[in-house]
Amino acid sequence: MRVLLNASDLTVHDGRTLVALHERLLGKGGARLELNHYLETFVRKPGALPGATALEQARHAGTFTPTHEAWWAAACKAHGDAEGTRALIEVLLLHRHMPREQVLAGIRAALAAGALTADVVALEARKTTMPLATTTRTDEPPVAGAPAESLTVRRLTHRYPTDALNRRLRQPASPPNLNQSGVTMTTQPTPRRRGLTEEAADAAVDQACRMLRLPTIRAQFPDTADGATRQQLSYRAFLAELLLAQCDDRARRRSERRIRAATFPREKSLRAFDYDANPNIDPATINTLATCEWVKKGQPLCLIGDSGTGKSHLLIALGTEAAMAGYRVKYTLATKLVNELVEAADEMMLSKTIARYGRVDLLMIDELGYMALDRRGAELLFQVLTEREEKNSVAIASNESFSGWTKTFTDPRLCAAIVDRLTFGGNIIETGTDSYRLAHTKARLGS
Repeated sequence: MRVLLNASDLTVHDGRTLVALHERLLGKGGARLELNHYLETFVRKPGALPGATALEQARHAGTFTPTHEAWWAAACKAHGDAEGTRALIEVLLLHRHMPREQVLAGIRAALAAGALTADVVALEARKTTMPLATTTRTDEPPVAGAPAESLTVRRLTHRYPTDALNRRLRQPASPPNLNQSGVTMTTQPTPRRRGLTEEAADAAVDQACRMLRLPTIRAQFPDTADGATRQQLSYRAFLAELLLAQCDDRARRRSERRIRAATFPREKSLRAFDYDANPNIDPATINTLATCEWVKKGQPLCLIGDSGTGKSHLLIALGTEAAMAGYRVKYTLATKLVNELVEAADEMMLSKTIARYGRVDLLMIDELGYMALDRRGAELLFQVLTEREEKNSVAIASNESFSGWTKTFTDPRLCAAIVDRLTFGGNIIETGTDSYRLAHTKARLGS
């Protein structure tokens, strides 16, 4: 690679091949921006093109002509500012592999026809160099002129150069029209269909959905397209149907991933909870908690009651609602959490473990109070609760009232500090003492 600075220009050579030529700026501190270098960026952000310095310099240099301006204005009027600007950028990209005057001629022809797409400009530009058919005698059949491809086909075949895609997207050239003596006959050119065939369009949508990672649209596109044809939906309604289906499916899969990440031991829902079996629980209070406003505010939740009164059911069901609402949830047993903290402390990983539990939006600790914790385990649990204090929510289920927590946390001061963190500004629900499971078993045996 060689760069030569001449009196009036700067040239870049790859071996003996000239790959770039730029005018030399004589003024001190001057800068020249080539519009061609920024086209890929403007495709992603078309709103930045109208005020771009590169565009102003292109106008001053005469590379962006009034013909471009007229076509741009007409495209924006027909397709809107963003899509019209993208169409203009596709036209400007044609200058990279086609002569300038040929592209300008294509723009003028497309503008006169009112066809404001880059595909039509490319087609009209190629027509300016297409030779007229003449009567000739040859020993071999003449080669037919290369058919004009749409930009969509060219992009897909360039990005996915597989034989299968080429066979589906590219249309075979028509054989030359020969008489019995082998002479090419002059005929009127038949008009070509603009756009893609149905088969090519399906292949293009399939490959585009793979590239953009839109599996739902890829799977539902054929049926949705057929339904839109039967129902005579507008283009906007058809596009809305596809995008909403993709959004709904993506939201569903995200909710499923969050529920799996929460590691719930079993599935529980609020719809399956029997409020008649436990009149101590107010349905209105539970429905209010199901809105997850307390999770958003970082408030704690305590479910206190004897075994079999529905604490774990409500804890898992409310955690599931939070996961479906978009919050990160983690469910664990109190003894399991303490054991994990002790092992992390022994392996010098305590800080990372506490930080990991501190990042989730809702930490759910079940069966707190069933077993007494030693001082070290209680202190490590206290560190987790302190990490989350007034920042992220903690929900616990315990079979002991707060006055009996001294059996679990033997240090009175530590016990008081933990109770203080779990109750400050939070919600406390007492589920009572009547076991639903025991009553259900007695009723079944009695019957």
